[in-house]
Amino acid sequence: MPPPRPEAPPPAASSRLAQSIKGVDHAGEPAPRPLERFRDAARFVAALMPREGETGLVDEELREARDPRHRYREYAQPAHRQWVASGDNARENFFAWMDARPQLEINLARPGQPPRMARLGDAPQVSYLSDAAARQPYLAEVADGVWRRPDGTAIDTTGSNGKLGMPGYAILVLDRDDRLFVHDAVLGRLHHTSASAGKPVRAAAMIELREGKARSLVLSSGHYMSDLDDLERLLAFLDGKMDLSKLAVLAPHEDRAELAEVLAPYRQARR
Repeated sequence: MPPPRPEAPPPAASSRLAQSIKGVDHAGEPAPRPLERFRDAARFVAALMPREGETGLVDEELREARDPRHRYREYAQPAHRQWVASGDNARENFFAWMDARPQLEINLARPGQPPRMARLGDAPQVSYLSDAAARQPYLAEVADGVWRRPDGTAIDTTGSNGKLGMPGYAILVLDRDDRLFVHDAVLGRLHHTSASAGKPVRAAAMIELREGKARSLVLSSGHYMSDLDDLERLLAFLDGKMDLSKLAVLAPHEDRAELAEVLAPYRQARR
């Protein structure tokens, strides 16, 4: 069965970091003192830093993770350019600046394209599933060559939208605690950062599953820019749980010879 599709996320809860930025807490009382705000922010940023054997978000994606509302980068990036051009960056926090300007018209077009205007307040908010219960529907387990949900249901991505140009593929994340997550990709809503809540991961990719059997793996994640180190960690994790000799592996941005070297130990069927 296809991975469950998420509902549109509710308006983002006002986190302590967001409250500090705005200067008041959820009850309208004064926000924590500057030193406490600094410590909160430092702890938050430290959680996004990768340890050995992990891959963190690429620099341009860190802004989405730090944004208390996790606004989709297609909106946040042009808004950031306007914030800098306005001079407000010298006196106003960027996220608070966006919060205060929902009617602001921004151009979503890339350089060289015709203008494509949109309201900043219409920016999709990417789901960051920091709660274990919210992540539960997307957990995956692999045993005896079959990918299943914890309730035993075989995972099938046939109906998954996938990323652009990749129908039939679902997002795959191996988080820093060696938990597997498989779920549909929903542009601006559900990305590789969703199950990880933006934290570093051991691997991020796209996977094609048919009735619980893995057919193809694509090393692709714009948020984490997965490389062969991710692939090595993922293959090592899956080794012994499934026959990797028959898994098609694509790594569009990697050297073919180096990819073949990584795959070589797994290309003979294991008994």
